[in-house]
Amino acid sequence: MSTVQVSRSAPAAKKRAEGTRPGVRTAVALVAFLLFAVVFPLVIHGAGTVYFSDTDFAIRYTVALYASVKLALLLLHSEIRPTAGVFWIFVYTGMGLAPLAQLTTGRSTALAVQVDDAALTTTTLLILVGCICFDVAYHLKLRRRGPQPQQRFRTLRSMDVLRVFSVAAVVAGLVYIVQAGGLSVFFLSRQEAGHALDEINPDSGHALRAIISSAGSVGCLTALIFYLHVWRTRDRTLTAVDGLLMAALAVMNVVVNNPISNSRYWTLAVVFGLLLPLIRGRKGLFNAAVAGGVIASIVIFPLSDITRRAGGQGTPLNLESVWVVIATKDYDQFTMFANTLAYTDNSGLSWGMQALGPLLFWVPRVVWANKPLDTGVEVGQWMNSVNLNLSAPLWAEAWINFGLIGLIVVFAALGLLSRRLDRGFRPEILSKGSVGYLGISIFAGYLFILLRGSLLQSMGRLMILVLSVLILTAVTNRRERLQS
Repeated sequence: MSTVQVSRSAPAAKKRAEGTRPGVRTAVALVAFLLFAVVFPLVIHGAGTVYFSDTDFAIRYTVALYASVKLALLLLHSEIRPTAGVFWIFVYTGMGLAPLAQLTTGRSTALAVQVDDAALTTTTLLILVGCICFDVAYHLKLRRRGPQPQQRFRTLRSMDVLRVFSVAAVVAGLVYIVQAGGLSVFFLSRQEAGHALDEINPDSGHALRAIISSAGSVGCLTALIFYLHVWRTRDRTLTAVDGLLMAALAVMNVVVNNPISNSRYWTLAVVFGLLLPLIRGRKGLFNAAVAGGVIASIVIFPLSDITRRAGGQGTPLNLESVWVVIATKDYDQFTMFANTLAYTDNSGLSWGMQALGPLLFWVPRVVWANKPLDTGVEVGQWMNSVNLNLSAPLWAEAWINFGLIGLIVVFAALGLLSRRLDRGFRPEILSKGSVGYLGISIFAGYLFILLRGSLLQSMGRLMILVLSVLILTAVTNRRERLQS
């Protein structure tokens, strides 16, 4: 009986994954390309308030054009590719449109003071190098010699494991709340919540804080997503205990993962983690999420930081132009990469020493006094910047360690990993009860944080995320053996 069900469900899943008809997908992809590659850049060009050369505009436009082509192809293709979608959304807005807006409006963050036009041109070219390496590696097909290995996928270990994990996640969340100072802390501004979290054993630096906050927030999110999957597919029986655990997890997520006290990039990870499992194999909904994500990154994201600081302390928003907002507020990744290039020209490459910070993030500074600083902080101190809450995009992290070689290797590796993860959304995998796509959904959203940087700040939650998925799932090909 199970064999018949599996064989019938595969075509149904494939049909859902194909979603809309090819003609509709083609029209959507064409409209998106015209909007992203033509309309938005032309509007930015026309909104120029200072002198800029067409050559400089064309150089920076290449990144936006490249990302526009890739986004259009994602919408056109029948496969769902969430990790690649996140990558190209980030590149398009943060590394494509934002630099164009900075060029044409003459406005920028204060972080651009250390760079000149030549450095900005080099920055654009190196961003393209990273994109090309990611793209080539993503589409690289490695031929295996000999017999092909049996297909394997991840399944939920058991409901008992999910229940025990959920209880542990709720306990970790409660510890997080108590250590932070109570429920009220999580509904203050991000600045006030951050000050409260800094009081968690301040002598240990950010290491203990990262572990406690990550265990409390990521564990609750992962458990809830897995429970939602079980409830949605109805392939396992839910008891009254499961209902209580789901309610407790929902409440805990409202507290520890709300957008008031958490960064917007973590909010994006939470939203994608919850949204992609609902989309699952529906290509039409995925296309809507990608197109909507691009629009939201331009219009909504820069204006959504009203909870960053305590009341009355924030800088009033300048709403004279959406392009001025993009140029001056939050998309500092382009200029921070340029400043990192200037930093390495002055101080040299770290040759892997800077990477030891993220790799050994869990080691407190009281034990390792010379532990590398956050890359954004390191470059910010060199710039004599008052604000050290700076990004360090993946391009900068790769460059500060090993220069051009590091850039090529890091983005090629990310391309290979992204392709492997995106293959988890294939119809034949989804139809076999795989839950590996749940972990992929959370990671795809978390990729926003990894790309924005810095890596040192992102390692705590990433480690808990990976451990959570490994605990809840097991690699199996039991169904293939039963069929044979």
